[in-house]
Amino acid sequence: MTTTSGTAVPARRVGRLRLAAVIVRAGLRSQLANRADFAMAVANGVTYQITVLLFATVIFSRFSSLGGWGLGEILLISSIRMLGHGLYMLFFGNLGLIPHLLREGRFEAFRTRPAPVLLQVFTYEAPINALGDLVVAGASLTVCLSLVDVTWSPAALCFLAVAVAAATVIELGLNLHIAGLVLRFRGSESLFFWLDNTAGNFGNYPLSVFPAVLQGAFTFGIPIAFAGYYPAAWLTGHAGTVPVSPVLVYLSPLVALLALLSGLAVWRRCLAWYSRNG
Repeated sequence: MTTTSGTAVPARRVGRLRLAAVIVRAGLRSQLANRADFAMAVANGVTYQITVLLFATVIFSRFSSLGGWGLGEILLISSIRMLGHGLYMLFFGNLGLIPHLLREGRFEAFRTRPAPVLLQVFTYEAPINALGDLVVAGASLTVCLSLVDVTWSPAALCFLAVAVAAATVIELGLNLHIAGLVLRFRGSESLFFWLDNTAGNFGNYPLSVFPAVLQGAFTFGIPIAFAGYYPAAWLTGHAGTVPVSPVLVYLSPLVALLALLSGLAVWRRCLAWYSRNG
């Protein structure tokens, strides 16, 4: 006797992945149809991230170190965060388009189709500007690897890869919270810009240079310090100088998981409210 309970869920997941792949390919082809727009989108991503790095360079032109961190070590913080941000934008960045989808009435169509709403949002269009983010982040990482005194053992490389993945998931989880709030409270879409701006302004530097209130906020409130600073502290030998406890340098994967689960819970709750109240 053949049971379907064990195969139905995997089959649905495979079907969703195939659907996502088809939609993404279609969106990518539409983006590539106009090469000038494609080049401009990539250039926008490059320009923004280069601006972030130039700001750090200006600071180091005045100070030889910042909170005991050298230039290469701070570039490692920003590289981890920017790689995570670029991957988030590439796969999940369409979350920021939800206000636009609501205004244009496209979100209503998502709710009537036989596919998860969140999957349709993620695959709505190909976020080409993320390629620019990744190019700059990769270049920054290449430069900082030549500047930092780190022995890149297999364990260190695995830790770096996990740190980048955790940074991606942390940003996804935080933006899922905001996406849910946008469904529930119109006018809250400015939080997308606020989060991106906050992470760009504060997430690229050692946490120890900020006041204690910001150290607590970026650790226990909006955990952007786990998307760059804490993993870099372990890799560069600064674990003993981090605020609160050195144990925090190992917790990025756990924080990422908690942020994702919390974000999904907020999204589902707010989507259910939106479905009832429109």
